[in-house]
Amino acid sequence: MFICSIFLDARSSGAGIPQRLAALKEILQRLDNRLELLVVDDTGDRRLAVLTKHHRAILIHAEGTPLGDRLNLAVTHSQGEVLLFPVQSTTLTADWLIRTIESIEHHERDAVVITRQPSSRLARLWRRLHSHPFSDTLCVSRVWFDRIGGCDPSLDADALPDLIERLRACQARVDNDPG
Repeated sequence: MFICSIFLDARSSGAGIPQRLAALKEILQRLDNRLELLVVDDTGDRRLAVLTKHHRAILIHAEGTPLGDRLNLAVTHSQGEVLLFPVQSTTLTADWLIRTIESIEHHERDAVVITRQPSSRLARLWRRLHSHPFSDTLCVSRVWFDRIGGCDPSLDADALPDLIERLRACQARVDNDPG
């Protein structure tokens, strides 16, 4: 069984998906046979099959549904006890992931959030006024993901921020990590 499943959404990643897969290559090599990488795709881009095969990722085809539904579908195809939903702007390291997985495995915490908020107050206000959620990378135990029913399948851009809010509301031990 895999320790951690990493999920990428082809639609959210857009043209940046090759760079995202390449950025995860070191982590996958260092934690070989303990990680699985899943790419959920509702774009129908035929190039993804070759790209995911090259990076030893599992390609999951989805219909044109909201992000929450796509991520729930990907989780049903995964085996990891820890689920990682990285956002594009976050750079992850193998050391950070190892520490995070161990803390979740040892039940020291249930989830870890890396928040990338704009630095200026004006930029944060602008995002709030225009309903753009902050970019959050979420690493959560499968037990808690399942306990709260996963992502809201009707939500798109707000799927992960909503999941984080529900984890906190249900008293999960959610730690913020500056990354």
